[in-house]
Amino acid sequence: MSPRTTTRTGERAAALAAHEARALVAALAIAPGEPAGVHEARKSLRRLRSLLALARSALGKEAVDPVDGELRALTKSLSALRDGQVVLDTAQRMARDASTPDEAANWEALLALLSRQQEHRLAEALRDDPGFVRRQALAHRQAERLRQLPWHRLHGGDLRNALARSVQRQERAQATALASGRVDDLHAWRRRSRRLRMQLAAFRKLRVRRQVHGHPLAVAPRHIAELVDQLGLLQDLALLQQALVTLEQAQARAIPVAKRRRTAIHSPIHPLT
Repeated sequence: MSPRTTTRTGERAAALAAHEARALVAALAIAPGEPAGVHEARKSLRRLRSLLALARSALGKEAVDPVDGELRALTKSLSALRDGQVVLDTAQRMARDASTPDEAANWEALLALLSRQQEHRLAEALRDDPGFVRRQALAHRQAERLRQLPWHRLHGGDLRNALARSVQRQERAQATALASGRVDDLHAWRRRSRRLRMQLAAFRKLRVRRQVHGHPLAVAPRHIAELVDQLGLLQDLALLQQALVTLEQAQARAIPVAKRRRTAIHSPIHPLT
């Protein structure tokens, strides 16, 4: 591969990182007043970390790991808010799908309590970081650090080698989850699958051929996206169940907890093969 091609790959990767960093800052700016802001911020953070994982070998772990660590910490700082919103959204779907008036009434009562909990989480987050100014400043600092990374070292071969490792990790996580059925293993399977999906999207944006060990990737990106969505539904239900148990304990059975039932999954989970 010529230096010119290598430079183009690195330039595209640097531009993609800069784009996601700007999206992160914009999402954090609206997050205090708009729940979608937290969701969009976390998506930008995951895309950035997925890109850094692809580039880590070429750019050097000593350069990448400190940035990735800060991005991981920022992601974690938004987790409670995002999980709370997921619980609310899932409970609202359950209320809409209630089969009896009593069940619907129970869900409506629970929704009011869950909404107050989420408002409390947001108030606590804003007390600690008014307007998310501290988070926005951190995002700006990481954007500058991303800009200074040695992207000129990166070329397509580095990305393909990293993709092969990502595929192997996803396959191991899938095998472990299917063998154990444990919730934690299912979540790990989803995380590995989601990262793989984002990395394949990055390949498309960077105009790099998707190959593993010299062969085109056998699994279509849309199959990975479907798998991530299916696993995400299970995780949403698990979060809701956990929230209801916690709420039930906190309320000391002050209200009847709606009968917990799983929403219908339109199709079974299809592992990647």
